[in-house]
Amino acid sequence: MPFTPALKTCKTGRIISILAGALVFALLQLIFQLALPFALIGGVLGWLIVILIYSGRRNKETIVVEGLTRQDMEDTIKAGRNLTAGMRQAIKKLSQVEICLEVEDLCRIADSMFEMLKKDPKDIRIVKQFISHYLEPTHKIIIKYVELATVRPMPAGALETLGRTEKSLKGIRTTFLQQKEKMLNNDVLDLDTEIKVFETLSKNMETGPKKNEKSETNRSQDGTY
Repeated sequence: MPFTPALKTCKTGRIISILAGALVFALLQLIFQLALPFALIGGVLGWLIVILIYSGRRNKETIVVEGLTRQDMEDTIKAGRNLTAGMRQAIKKLSQVEICLEVEDLCRIADSMFEMLKKDPKDIRIVKQFISHYLEPTHKIIIKYVELATVRPMPAGALETLGRTEKSLKGIRTTFLQQKEKMLNNDVLDLDTEIKVFETLSKNMETGPKKNEKSETNRSQDGTY
C-alpha cells in the first residue's frame, strides 16, 4: 500500500495524542500531586482532545476529487459566500428596489450552487470556474454600480453607464443559471453511469446461468458428464 499523507497524519496523530495524554497524567500526578483517578481522567482528556484535533485536520485533507481536498472545497465556498455577502451589503445603499431584488436573486442562485457543492464535491471545478469567471466580475460590477449610483454630484455620462449595467443584470442571471445547469447535468451523467453499470451487471447475471445450462445440455446430448 502506498504511503499517503492521510496515513502519515493518522499515525502522527495517534503518537502525539498518546504522548499528550501521558504528559498530562505525569504533570497532574507528579507536579500537582492529584489523586491517581483524577490524574488518569486528566490524561484521558488530554489524549482525547489531541485525537479530535487531528481527526478534524484529517477530514480537511480528504481528497474530494483528483488534486483537490475537502479544505479546498470549504475555501471555495467561503470565497463565494464572501462575494455574495459583499454584494448584499453594497445594495443596502441603493434606493432602487428592483435592482436590489435582481442582485439578491443572483446571490441566491450562487448560494444554491454552494449548497449543491456541499452535497456533491465532484462539482468543485465547475464552482471554482464559476467564481473566478462570473461571480468575481459580477461582484466588481455591483460594487462599481453602487458607488456610481450614490455619488453626488453624479459624473457626466453616469446615467448611461448605470442604465447599461441594469440591462446587463438579466444576462448575468441567465449565465448564472447556465452554470448551475452544468452542476445538474453532472448529476444526471452520474446517475446515467450508475444505471448503465447496474444494467450491465444485471445482463451478466442473467446470461451466466443460461450459458452453464447450455453447456450441460450439450454434454448430456454427447453422452459425456
